Amino acid sequence: MDNTQSTIEHMLNEDKRRDTFKFLTSLTGLKLNREQIFVIGGGQQFSHRHSITTNSAEQQMSNDTNNTSLSILDLPDEVYLHLFSFLSPIDLCQISNVCKKWYRLGTDDNVWRQRLIRDMKFWSSISSRSNPLSYILVQSDRSQKEIYLTCSPTIRRRSIPTDDSFVSFSQISNYLRSWFSSSKDLIMFGPGLESYTSPLVKNLLWDESKRFQTMGMIPGHAGFGSGIKMKLQNYMFNLITLYTNCMKERESRTNADRLITNNRLVHSNNIDHFEISPQVRDVCREASGLVYVIDACRENKLNDFCTELQVMTREFSYLPLLILSCIRNTETKRWSAMDVVRDLQLSSLGNQWLVQDCCVDDMNGVEAGFIWLLTPKNNNLFFDTTNETESTMN
Repeated sequence: MDNTQSTIEHMLNEDKRRDTFKFLTSLTGLKLNREQIFVIGGGQQFSHRHSITTNSAEQQMSNDTNNTSLSILDLPDEVYLHLFSFLSPIDLCQISNVCKKWYRLGTDDNVWRQRLIRDMKFWSSISSRSNPLSYILVQSDRSQKEIYLTCSPTIRRRSIPTDDSFVSFSQISNYLRSWFSSSKDLIMFGPGLESYTSPLVKNLLWDESKRFQTMGMIPGHAGFGSGIKMKLQNYMFNLITLYTNCMKERESRTNADRLITNNRLVHSNNIDHFEISPQVRDVCREASGLVYVIDACRENKLNDFCTELQVMTREFSYLPLLILSCIRNTETKRWSAMDVVRDLQLSSLGNQWLVQDCCVDDMNGVEAGFIWLLTPKNNNLFFDTTNETESTMN
């Protein structure tokens, strides 16, 4: 009995996510006495270990006779729920196939609801197709497990087809598009271009990894619309960066004055209401996508970035929207992608959108965001004039 308990403890104290799955799948043939069952409740693990003290051979025989042998499948539900909490979503789906009891527990709505609430704070990307909040708003009939598997970036990445013929077709179509498709205009704007994360533009133009290649300049009109012709993989695009004002003006103002001194926006009849300036409107009419850059440092209030985004997307709800949620370096504490979705009120937008966590110094996440914007299967709007989304990538 003691050997059985020590074996269980050893397996649970190792890498829990990996070993718990192996642990559970190895238990189906194990027999335990009632004294060996440990109980976990209220989210707190506590074990009742009963050491059998034998003063005589007769007492030991009496105990062995009275103790009823149990299958490991007879353990309380609380024990399994605690063990299941250490499993990855994929392992939890697999473990549900062991028996009816494990299927019932492994597909329980409360289990997946708690997992969704816990995990979505750590997702690095969320799109309008994979936004958990949208299912809550419409009171979806989907189970919590279905919602989790639909929204999880890890699950979505694993669901991408790996068939060789599909990959070959995608490579050929991308190659042909690079030759015959004209470059698309992407409009990049936002407070992240004028804050501590402003080196993003410089790192894009002089990317040492050569993922983003600068191909040339494109002219503008009346100070608007000029940009850089760039290449990412087999995609060509024109990156047009819109600042709120000249550098001298941007450096001398406070963050609170940003909207007031924004030359991209003009006041309407209502003093608190803004509209896009005519020059910016003309530039956006020719665009194929929007890139909104924010500084997701914890010191910033995400609500402050909402008005500008709402104004820019009001007239162009058919354009796909990429939101680069940037921090300067990996040591910076950041708001999560889910915080960005909630505070920028993205669920109310008509655009197809993706929030992608990025780090400016190492450019981690930037490529994934632009690939989403440039890939037809993610973005049907990019090659016609309608609308769409997804990420995967979190």
